[in-house]
Order: sequence, then C-alpha cells, then structure tokens
Amino acid sequence: MIGRRERNKEDKKRRLEAAGLAAFLSEGFTGASVERIAEAADVARGTFYLYFRDKDALYTTLLDRLFKPLLASVARARDALSACTNTPDTFPVYGTLAAELAQLMVGQEGELRLYFGEARSVGAGGEAARDRLREVHALTVSILDDAVRRGVLREHDTHTAAIAIVGGIDALLFAFLRDRSEAHPARIQAEVVALFRHGLAPRG
Repeated sequence: MIGRRERNKEDKKRRLEAAGLAAFLSEGFTGASVERIAEAADVARGTFYLYFRDKDALYTTLLDRLFKPLLASVARARDALSACTNTPDTFPVYGTLAAELAQLMVGQEGELRLYFGEARSVGAGGEAARDRLREVHALTVSILDDAVRRGVLREHDTHTAAIAIVGGIDALLFAFLRDRSEAHPARIQAEVVALFRHGLAPRG
C-alpha cells in the first residue's frame, strides 16, 4: 500500500508534468522556464529539481510518454512478424500494430501536439523529437530487412520504404490532430493492413 508521502511525491510529479506540457505547448521548449512551470504546478522552484534534472529532462519525459509505448508496439510487432512463415500470417500483426497506434493517438494527444510543435524546430527541443523518430525508423528498417530475408515481403529498398512508412505515420498523426475526420482511428487498421497486403507483399 502506498503511503501518504509517496502519494504526495507522485502528485507533485504529475502536477509538474502537466504544467510542463502546458508550458511547452503554449510557449515552446525554448520559451518555457522552470520557474513558471514550478509556479503553475504550485511547488517551489527547488522542488522541481527533486524530480527532474532540468527543463530538458522534463521535456524528454513528456516525449517518452508518447514514444516509449510507440516503440514498444513496434517491437512487439517485430517479434510477432519474426514468427510468421507466410504473407497472410503477417496481416493480423499489422492490424494489431495499427490498432495500438490508433489507441495511442487518442490517449496521448497532448504529447502528440508537443512532438509536432517541436519536431521541425531548431535547437535541443527539435533534436530530441527527431531523435525519437529516428529510433522508430531504425526499428522499422530492421523489421522490413528481416521480412525480406524470409520472403514474407518482396525485395525492396527497406531504408526508403521505412522513410515512407514512418513519414506516413507522421502525416497520419498530424492529420488526426488537425481534423479527426481526415484520419479517424477506426479506419487506420484497415488502411495499414491494405498497404502491406497490396504494396509490399510478394508479387505472385
């Protein structure tokens, strides 16, 4: 059972993360300050440093709330795909990955907005966002390379295909934030499966 002290610590951390997200969204990574974040969270400035080393650490924590589950979903798909022995067996895996992506879109909207607000900016905030997208790209390349070696997907330039896939996900997420009617989560699963069924499946 969690004691009062631990509950208070967790509450302060949640408040700091919420205040940090609001600050980064409204002021940007560069404009946000530890002082204003601490004030908005109703904690002393010194208390901030008991939870986060600096503003960068808070920012990366917020980015990781989006990218850690995303990378975990892709890694699970990689492991499931490695057990597939033919192309049709891969379709449910892509469907599961797409469903998890859709759930992430709905559950982490604030973090999505943070990512898109910084991903194309210069400086530390933008670089941290792009680093995480590069991780997704590298993992996608490894999945495609393995599938090609085993004949589950046709021979293709996996690096370029990964750029297209990750770029497509990036565009899909942005469209969702702009207008949910353009990228409704319920339609994502079928579209992702169709992409691999008709686009990368072996020719025959």
